[in-house]
Amino acid sequence: MEALPNIHQCSTSPSSGSEPSAPTSKRSRIVVSQSKRGCVTCKYGSSPCHAPFRLTRCRTRRVKCDEQRPLCRRCVQAGRLCGGYNHESRSTSALQPTLKIGVRADSDTERLSYLAAHVLSLDNNGLPMQQGGVWGRVFLQLSNQVECVKAAAAAFGAAYESSLNDALVHSPYSAWRYYGTALARLQADFNNETAGPESLALASIILACVEILSQHEQNAFAHFLGAVQILTKTYQRHQGAGSADIYSTIKDELVNIDVLIGSYAMSQTPAFMHLESQEAAAGDDAFHEPELAINTAMLCLHRSYQFTESAAQLRHTYPSWTEHDPIMCKGRSDAVSRCLSVLDGLTALATRLQAQYSSATSTVRHSEALAEIYAIRSQLTSTLIFLMCIHSPFETMYDEHHDRFRGIVSDAAASARLRRQTKSSAFKRFSMRPGIVNPLFIVSNKCRDPPLRALATEMLGEQGREGPTDGHIMAAIGARMAALETAGIVPSSPGAPLAACDVPEGQRIHGYGVSPPRLNGEGRRVVDVQFTRPLVPLVQGWGHVDYSGQTNWIFWSECIDI
Repeated sequence: MEALPNIHQCSTSPSSGSEPSAPTSKRSRIVVSQSKRGCVTCKYGSSPCHAPFRLTRCRTRRVKCDEQRPLCRRCVQAGRLCGGYNHESRSTSALQPTLKIGVRADSDTERLSYLAAHVLSLDNNGLPMQQGGVWGRVFLQLSNQVECVKAAAAAFGAAYESSLNDALVHSPYSAWRYYGTALARLQADFNNETAGPESLALASIILACVEILSQHEQNAFAHFLGAVQILTKTYQRHQGAGSADIYSTIKDELVNIDVLIGSYAMSQTPAFMHLESQEAAAGDDAFHEPELAINTAMLCLHRSYQFTESAAQLRHTYPSWTEHDPIMCKGRSDAVSRCLSVLDGLTALATRLQAQYSSATSTVRHSEALAEIYAIRSQLTSTLIFLMCIHSPFETMYDEHHDRFRGIVSDAAASARLRRQTKSSAFKRFSMRPGIVNPLFIVSNKCRDPPLRALATEMLGEQGREGPTDGHIMAAIGARMAALETAGIVPSSPGAPLAACDVPEGQRIHGYGVSPPRLNGEGRRVVDVQFTRPLVPLVQGWGHVDYSGQTNWIFWSECIDI
């Protein structure tokens, strides 16, 4: 990539035909004017112009600011997070001219990296949506300065542009050409150590997002693990103190991605938690602001998934390990208590935000924050259900949580309604936070009450993409699972509607796996789904059959139209 341009120096050479001036014993004073245009991190700055430099006053550091947009280059070179130019009323970012897809820029790489910035980090005004997160100034800063990050951003922009018309399925070659270039650039920078660990890790994260867009979750997982290794092992010895804030921000984002992977995998095999998050108690002040509350909820999810991973190996060892492992019982009790506490805090915050949303002074920010609170609450509720059922291998355990399943659907509906009411953006945001698709699919997957299950499946079909999940694909899988489980089932009482208790344990499906979407021979979009069920039903073979391995499980695949 091209580095941000250097400060323009004023010409000091004599013009043609002029005589050199005689030396003088006095030093001339340059009169400078002061302004408020420097970045908020530097103390003094110089404006790039062809007139004598103007020193511009900033706020915190007594160094010159070069006023490069969107981020000060001096901050970048010193490894500091640039505070940007918050005092400006409107964005002067160089990213603004490419707000529309197809607008010509200096090069396709520039255009696609600008597109990536608007999808990942910028609002409609060209300003960072998450000031302190990795998709705020960290992404803007490194994608403007580091080759491998900019190449990865261009690859994401190409994949996103292709995904708008399903070109990733019909004609993926253009998008993957940028992906290949970014992968080669990342490999070269890694081998030559020409980029810092934070830049290499961020480039890996962006490439994981490219794979998520194309629904190649295993490849995305490999990039995620690469970023984890770069930050925690291979390059940690090279970490300088100057970029510690960027390093910490990127590691926090890796924890968030870990949570997203865990959320996606809850209805399959529990995901492995590859990072230890910071231990932090959820105090009362954690639920005063939406962003703090969401961070607290993400931490709770991360710790819950860590417990789910450790407990999963016992699921088919005992009918109920609550009678055999008191340490695990204590861990489960603590995890459940944390989820309930955070849910209570989110409920109080949602009530307060709902009052603000209903007032005359309501803003788009209020509705967006409330929508995210409802979404994260639905994810926490589904996690709570898993925690309360993890000690038993029987699928009928989920029948005891009908009210919580209904709460998931209610929260998801509220979140979707609020998002529909907000002004739509030219770009659909790509978020690495859990949304409502995974919780709705858990209802469609694990709740056997026919009306509630059908409602969740219908809502899934109305959703788009959320990270690695596609609402349309999940709806098709959920509908097929419901059909398989209820085939030939009759109500226990003549004339009564079908109920969850009418679906026997032996007919319930325990898990599934899904391949990336493809086109069949007729040009239709399909996915291959592998379903899982005990070869001998648990109610018949428990105590005589070893269900801890794969030998006593049946796997079969079906091709499902999307």
